[in-house]
Amino acid sequence: MPYTPFHVGPGMLVKAAMPRHFSIIVFGLTQIALDLEVLRHMMRHEYPWHTFWHTFLGATLIATIMAVIGKSFSQWIKMAWNLIVAKSHETKLRAPVSTSWCASITGAFIGAYSHIVFDSLYHSDIKPLQPWSESNRLLGVIKPDFMELICVVLGIAGIVWLFARWSRKKRIVEATDLWSQQSGSNR
Repeated sequence: MPYTPFHVGPGMLVKAAMPRHFSIIVFGLTQIALDLEVLRHMMRHEYPWHTFWHTFLGATLIATIMAVIGKSFSQWIKMAWNLIVAKSHETKLRAPVSTSWCASITGAFIGAYSHIVFDSLYHSDIKPLQPWSESNRLLGVIKPDFMELICVVLGIAGIVWLFARWSRKKRIVEATDLWSQQSGSNR
């Protein structure tokens, strides 16, 4: 992918599918961590841009590190978000601060491996199976423009699904509150 934000699209769909067991924040931080390698090579005018960290071996190491430190970063980001939300007095937008180890690990590893797969489809300088193989059999399987479109569509689908889940949960809570109020007044 040419830009990390495209990678977040499929991540949003995974978040919608397993909201409590997947951290989109750790997923996103893992995407950024991987692309720091590319940024470094680009700034130094070095080619290839995608080297060790853009292999499954390198991505496994990054995912392991991000699963551990990403949990704390995720909780810090959510605490900061809640402080911002508190100033607006919109309590409905508060995020639960806790990030489970399961969510952190799945966010990091799905983030790292999906990043390598998507970049392997897109970039000719990736050798995802190094040091065991120099080949990249995924290159060209999907046209780059179509792949970007897929990532955007998956992202939109994930956001819609998450919003639908949130709306449904909100309606259930409101109905329960209403039922509790009516039951209390009937006694």
